[in-house]
This record gives sequence, C-alpha cells and structure tokens, in this order.
Amino acid sequence: MTDSGGMVRKRRSRVAISRLTLTIVLANIIGLVILLLGSFALTQYRDGLIQAKFEGVRAQSQIIADILAQVAIDETSCQPVEEEDILEQGEATSLCSLALRQNDVREVFNRIWDSFEGRVRIFNAPQTFDDPPVKNALDLLIEDVVLREDEIIAETLAPINPSGELEPVRDSLWTQTLEIFSRSYRQQAARRTIEAELNEALNSSPFAENPGAASVRINEEGELVASVSVPIRRVQAIYGVVTTEIGGIDALVDEARLAILPFFGLAFIAAILSSLMLTATIAQPIRQLAIGADKVREGIMAAGRARIPDFTHRKDEIGELSGSLKSMTQAIYARIDAIESFAADVAHELKNPLTSIRSAAETLTLAKTPEQQQKLMAVIQKDVARMDRLITDISNASRMDAELARETREAVDLTSLIRDISSLYGETAKDGEPSVEFNPPAQAVYVLGNPSALGQVIRNLVDNARSFSPPDKSIRINLTGPTQSANFARIIVDDDGPGIPPDNLDAVFNRFYTKRPHGAAFGNNSGLGLSISRQIVNSHNGRIFAENRHADPLDKTSARIGARFVVELPAN
Repeated sequence: MTDSGGMVRKRRSRVAISRLTLTIVLANIIGLVILLLGSFALTQYRDGLIQAKFEGVRAQSQIIADILAQVAIDETSCQPVEEEDILEQGEATSLCSLALRQNDVREVFNRIWDSFEGRVRIFNAPQTFDDPPVKNALDLLIEDVVLREDEIIAETLAPINPSGELEPVRDSLWTQTLEIFSRSYRQQAARRTIEAELNEALNSSPFAENPGAASVRINEEGELVASVSVPIRRVQAIYGVVTTEIGGIDALVDEARLAILPFFGLAFIAAILSSLMLTATIAQPIRQLAIGADKVREGIMAAGRARIPDFTHRKDEIGELSGSLKSMTQAIYARIDAIESFAADVAHELKNPLTSIRSAAETLTLAKTPEQQQKLMAVIQKDVARMDRLITDISNASRMDAELARETREAVDLTSLIRDISSLYGETAKDGEPSVEFNPPAQAVYVLGNPSALGQVIRNLVDNARSFSPPDKSIRINLTGPTQSANFARIIVDDDGPGIPPDNLDAVFNRFYTKRPHGAAFGNNSGLGLSISRQIVNSHNGRIFAENRHADPLDKTSARIGARFVVELPAN
C-alpha cells in the first residue's frame, strides 16, 4: 500500500503474535476445553455411581425391612383388614393406632449400628386409602437416625451473627463453577419428594425384582442423595416403609473431576508445544513469504529486483506455495522485461520514420525543382503512412492481452470464416497484386474460439504472404479437419516468395521483426502482425509455426520456392 505521498508502507516484520499462531493455539486448545467441560459433567460416571449407591442402599433397606417385619410388628393393636371392610366403616375411621412398635424399632437400630451406613427413616403405613395415601411424610414418621460405620464426625458450625442466626456458608468459586455443570441434574432431583417416593413404594408389587421405589433427591441440607424406600410386608399386608438414603455423590464426582485436572494440564502443555511447532513450520514461513512478496512489490515500484524465499525443498503445501510465488515473480519480471523491451522497440521503430520525415522536411526547403519537391513529399507521405500503420499495430498489440482475457468463446466455422476473408481479398485486389485462393474441405470444420481474433490471424498471414509474393502470383489457403490421430484443425498458408532464412523460422514471430530479403519493399509492414497472430493462437491453446517450401519436398537443401505458415487449433 502507498500513501498520498507515494511512500511505501512496510509490513511490520516483528509481531508479538500472529493471527495464524493464535488460530493454531485455539484450534489445539478448544478440543481440550471441550473434553474438560465434558469431564466436569461426568454424566455416565455419575449415573454409574448412583446406580452403585442404589444397589447398596436397596440391599440395606430390604434387610432392615425384613428384620422389622419379623420383630417390630404390633399384631395386637393393628390387624390387616380388607379394603371393603374399611370402606364399610368409613374412610375417616382409624382402624389401627400403630402398625409398628417403636421400642422394637429403636432396639433394631441399636443392634445394627455397626453394620449399616446412611440415613434410615421408618414410616408407619397410612391408615387411609386416599389418593395419594401419603400427603405428609412427617405424620407417619416413627424413627429418623443417621448411621455411620465406626466413625465420629466433628463439624465446625458457621459463626453466629449478632441476631442469633447462623451465618450462611458461602460456596467457593470452584464449588459454584462445578454446580453450573450439574444444575440441570440437581433441578430434576429437587422436583422429587419423599412423599412421592413413599407413595410409589406403597404401590409397588411384592413380586417385582426390586420391590419398592428408588429416586435421587435433594435432602433438607441441599445434598444430592440416593434414596430407596422398601415396604415392610408380612404376607400381603404393609405395616410400614423403610427409607434409606446415602449421600456423598457430589463429593465423589468432585474428586473424579480433580483427578482429571493434572492430565488436562499435561495435555494443555502438549497443545502449547504443538502450537509452537506448527507456528515455526507454518506461520513463520508464510510470514516470510508475505514479507518477500511485499519486497517484490516495493522493488517493482523502485525499479529493482527482490527474491521470494525458497521453501521448495519442503514437500508440502508451503513448498508448493513458495514455488508458485517464485514462478509468479519470475513471470512478472519477464513481463516487465518484455514491456521494457517493447517500449525500446517502439521508440526505435518510431524513430526511423521520424528521422526520415525530418530529413525530407529539411531538404524540402532546399529543393529547387518541382520534381524534387514532389519526390520529397512522397517520402514524407510514405513515412507518415508507415507511422500510422505502426501506431495502429502497436495499439492492437498492447491491448490484445486484455481483450483475449475478457473475450467469450463460441463455435467458429473456419470454412465459412476463411471463405469470407478470401472473397473479400478477391473483390478488393488491384491489378498486379497476388490473388488469394482457398481450398475448402469436404465438411465444415469447427473450433471453439473468438471469430474476430481468428479472422485477424488469417488476414495477418495473408497480408504477410502478399508482401513477399511476386506480382500475379497466388496465395493458397488450405484447411483440413481433425483426424483419428490428430484432433485439431490445420490452416496452411502458402506463398511463392523468397522463403525464410532457416535461422529465422522462429524469429519471424518476434515483435518488430522486419528483416527482408534484398530488393523487398521496406516499410510496408510494422513487424507486429506475426507476433499478434502467435499471441492469438496461443490464447486458443493452439500453435503456429513457419517453414519453407522447397523444390524437392523431400530435400530440405533444395532451392526455396516460398514460405508456408501453419496454424493448428483444437477442433470442437
């Protein structure tokens, strides 16, 4: 980029961190972050842990229920009755005062203290057939104990504020962060109540594989617990419900999360090292190529030369990019050299007629006779015509590249195109000028191209042949279509001129090539026609070349009897 003063803004060669480097780092880290977030959720691990808790708690509840069914049922105060009998006496009538003996329940817990762990609650069976039967679990609660296996736990309570209320315990930032990943699961658990679990247990079948009900709930302390409720049955009668719950799920999941962090740290370090390696092998070479490209641009503006860093030894995309940039730079420099050479040739070609005009104009004032003046004026007119033709051809050649790049291609009937051109030459031919003859093929020949540009190629070849052919001779154009061995159309233009020196068969297509045999008229051509023709043919993926016609076609050393120009174009 350049500012208004023409100064070049240089790319900063040193940047703290490039965007590509940042992209590489983020691409390597984002997968680790997703893995870390997924590990925080630990859904599968948590579900497996809860299932294991359920199995232990269910076994514990079933054992306690079986024990209470044998030793704690008060058979004298409450006898099982049928539902019809209850309906006959009215739902408001209490048929049983207690279904379980409280003293026996407490005795059971005194004996199993060392065998079980968790919170155990014993509920009486509801004495009503309302739906749902349990509306308030506290009304049926007999015993509520917390069993800890051979362990005394001392906990420090929060300080008491002046108002006498306990200060709320504020969770740490880490705890609050972890709660974000388990919020949805805890919300589902918060919707479960002990009453719903008791009702589900009362309605469970005694013949089920796992009788009772199980759920994950939030207890009164806000802890996530696994809870199982098992009915206390004797025969088919339900005398109460044992509810056992155990916590520690959050703590175990947190421990698993913390155990993952060291591995995440190692993976993070590996990702950073990998990013640095990718930066050194990708980002830095690309930056060097960008700086080299800027230097090429600045060198072109300053009429200098710069080189693109060479990474072609790398067998990857960076090496391919380096090779492509080098080839592009070489093509740009070659184009610049061609433009400079073209400008020098134009200056030289324009200088010759200008020098002739200047000399004739200076001599014109010294001419004494009308014949001398008329002769000098003829020289001036001829050189002016030559300059006009030269400027026209230069203009056509300079814009040819842009026109060929913008043009659209279509199917071109070469037979019809050449016939029209040869007919036009026949209609406009003057006495003594070579005639143009066309030998058409039996079938039409089509190519994909620009009819105007291809017509210019034919006219340039015919004009070149006419300028070298003797008077009253002919220019012969032959057209052949594609064959099985060659899928291209061939245009051949033959003349009866002096031919081309063997060393110049390719040079005749150079710009401003005007070398002519001795005695040939000078100045009738600009030397750009054949160059423009090759440019057009190359843009059509074809080729054009020149050769000599010999008296003996099989003997290249025999006398030259004319020149031949051949154009080959891919057939459509």
